[in-house]
Amino acid sequence: MAQSACITTAPIGAHAGHFGYDNTVSAACRQNSVNCAAAAGKDIETVREVGTAVASTAATLQVLFEQAKGSIEEKLEKCANKARSDVLIRHRREFKADTPDADECRQMTQNKNGRKMSWAQRLGEEMHEVARECVDQELSALRKGRYSLEQRYRIINLETGEKKLVSAKEEDALVNSGNAGELTGTLKPDVVIHEGDPLNAQAAYDFKFPCVNTDRAPDWGRYPKEHPFGNETQKSVYQKYIAPFVARILPRLGVVP
Repeated sequence: MAQSACITTAPIGAHAGHFGYDNTVSAACRQNSVNCAAAAGKDIETVREVGTAVASTAATLQVLFEQAKGSIEEKLEKCANKARSDVLIRHRREFKADTPDADECRQMTQNKNGRKMSWAQRLGEEMHEVARECVDQELSALRKGRYSLEQRYRIINLETGEKKLVSAKEEDALVNSGNAGELTGTLKPDVVIHEGDPLNAQAAYDFKFPCVNTDRAPDWGRYPKEHPFGNETQKSVYQKYIAPFVARILPRLGVVP
C-alpha cells in the first residue's frame, strides 16, 4: 500500500491478516519468560550467554527475534524484489522504458476497482498485494503462527500505550457502513513479528515502493499536526506503540531502519 495506507486516515482496501496463537510458544512464555527459549527449541543456557539470564518476557522475546532476524529479513527482501519485478513486467507496455519516469508516475489511471489514482499509487498498491502474498507463503513455512500481515491496531491510551487489535471483519464493517473515519488514529504495519501474540510484538516492517528507481530510501512519513499522532513520524509511533524494532523494506535496498 502507498504511504497513506500505513499512516491511517482512510483504509486502502487490502484485508488484514492475523495468524492465531502458537500455544506451545506463547502460552509457555506468558507463564514463565524462560520457557520462551525452550519452547522455541533453544537451550536456556544460550539465552543466558546472550544476556546473562533474561529477566523479563519482553527481553526474552527480543532475544528470540534477534536469533531469527536474519532469516526473516531475507524473506522480506526477496518478496520486495519480487513484487516490484512482477508488477513492472505486468505493466511494461504502459511506460516508455522498463520503469516509469517521474512524469509517468504522476499520470492518472484507475486501479482494478475503478478508483482514480496516479500510477505511483497504483503501482505501490499492486506491489503491496504481491509482497503480501509472497510474505505469507515464505513466513508460513518459517514461523507459522508467529507473524501478522496488515494487522490493524487501535491505541486506547496514548499515555500508557494500551492498545487492542482491530479485526479485518471490524475494519470492513466500518468501511462498508461509511464510518471509515473511525479508523483514523489506528496503525497498520505491513508485517508484524511476534511469538504468538501481536499485542506483544518484537518488530514491525513496512514495505516502501518508490515509483521511480532510486538509491535512497524515502523518509518515514510524518503525521499532520491535526492528527492524533501530530508531528510524529510513522517510525516513532510504531516504536512507541507496536514494537521496539521498526524498519522499512525496499526493493534493491533491502532493510532500512
